[in-house]
Amino acid sequence: MLILLVAILACEADLTLGACAIGLGLRDRRCLLTFLATGGVALGFGLAVFLVWTLWFVAPRCIGDGASLSCVSDHAASGLAYLGPGALVQWTWMLSIALAARRVTKSRRLAHVSG
Repeated sequence: MLILLVAILACEADLTLGACAIGLGLRDRRCLLTFLATGGVALGFGLAVFLVWTLWFVAPRCIGDGASLSCVSDHAASGLAYLGPGALVQWTWMLSIALAARRVTKSRRLAHVSG
């Protein structure tokens, strides 16, 4: 259980740093690019987590089953319902971090110029 908690925290830290990098890297561009970049990363990460969950937890339960592919698809369907909401929550988190990084950078740059 501790390993699972550490893995989740590591993934969240990685995505938070990624969102900061997106916000800082696209600070002089339109907000639409930040919106799309964070959305793409969140969707890709959600799909990766779903794939890992399917391979590590669902597939081993279906070993030895005569219809292994249908067994995996039947059991993976329960996790598929969480993919969309999970990616949406992650996208909201990443977008807020990226926009905050953009805002902090712009305010510091303006304070430095006027100061």
